[in-house]
Amino acid sequence: MRQRILPMVCIAALLAMLPATAVSADPDEATLESDLADAISAVADAEDEVAAAEHRADELAAEIDQTEALLEELSGELDEYAVYLHTEGDLRTTAALLSAESPDRMVDALTFTGYLADERAALVQEAGALLEDLRAQQEAHADELEAAEAALETAEAAADELETQLEELRAEQTAGPASTGGAPGADGVPRNPDGSLPSESCTESDPTTSGCLTPRTLHVYHATRNAGFTHYVSCYRSGGGGEHPLGRACDFSANANGFQDVAASGADKDYGDRLAAWYVANADALAVEYVIWYRQFWSPSSGWRSYSGANGTPAADHTNHVHVSVR
Repeated sequence: MRQRILPMVCIAALLAMLPATAVSADPDEATLESDLADAISAVADAEDEVAAAEHRADELAAEIDQTEALLEELSGELDEYAVYLHTEGDLRTTAALLSAESPDRMVDALTFTGYLADERAALVQEAGALLEDLRAQQEAHADELEAAEAALETAEAAADELETQLEELRAEQTAGPASTGGAPGADGVPRNPDGSLPSESCTESDPTTSGCLTPRTLHVYHATRNAGFTHYVSCYRSGGGGEHPLGRACDFSANANGFQDVAASGADKDYGDRLAAWYVANADALAVEYVIWYRQFWSPSSGWRSYSGANGTPAADHTNHVHVSVR
C-alpha cells in the first residue's frame, strides 16, 4: 500500500541513459543510426516508466476511494453508537451493575461499555490516518508522474532530433565525383595473413616533407603517383589534429604547381574530381579512411555528403586540394 513504484532516483537514472542529442561534428550514417536505435530504446523505457507511474496513480486513487468509504461507514457507526450510549447507555449500564454477582463483575461491565466506545473511535482514527497517508502519497506521486512524463518528452525529443539529423545527412549525400578518367587500379596495401591491417607508426621518410609517414601511407602516396596523379603533394605536418601529424594523410594539390588560394576550376577541378573518384574506387585496396574534396566528404560508411571548412577558405573547404586519410 505504501510502496513507491517510481522513485525520483529512477527518473534520474532514466534521464542519464538518454543518448546525447549533440553528436560528433561530422557524424556518419552508421553512427546516427546507432544513436537513433539507442534513443528509440530510451523512449520505450520512458513509456514503461510513465505506464508504471500511471498504474500506481490509479492504485492510489482506488485505495483512497475505498478508505474514504470505510471512514464514512465507521464514522456513521460511531455516531450511531454515541446516540445509543446517550439514550440507552445509562439504563443498560445500570442493569449490568444490578445483575452483576460481585464487585469484579460490576467493574467488568463498566470497562466493556467503555471498550466498545474506544474501539469504534480507534477504528475511525486509524482509517483517518490511513486516508491522510494515502493522500500524501498521492500528492508526492503526482510529482513523480510529472517527472516521468517529462523524461518521456525528453527521450522523444532526442529521438526526433537524431531522426532529423539522419534525414538531413541522407539528403546531403550526393553522387560525388564519379569518373577516375581511366586511371589504373591500385595495388593493395600489405595486410596480415587474415586480411587485417598490421599496426603501424610513423617510421618512413616522407618524400614530400622532412617528416615521416606510416608504411601504409607511403604505399598510398606511391600508388597515387603511379596511377598518373603527379601534381604537387604535401603529407606530414607537425602540430594540430587529424592524421597529418601521425603520418597518415596527404593533400594532393589540384593545381600542378601547388596549393592555390582559389577554388579549383577547369582542368584543375577535373583533376581533383578524377583523383577523389580514384580514391573511392580503390578505397578497400588502399585502406582509405576518408576523402575530402570540394566541399564534400567521403567515408566507406557515409558515402559522399556535404562538407564545409571552419572559415570557408579554399584550403578549409578543400576546393584547392584533395585530402586522403589512410587507416
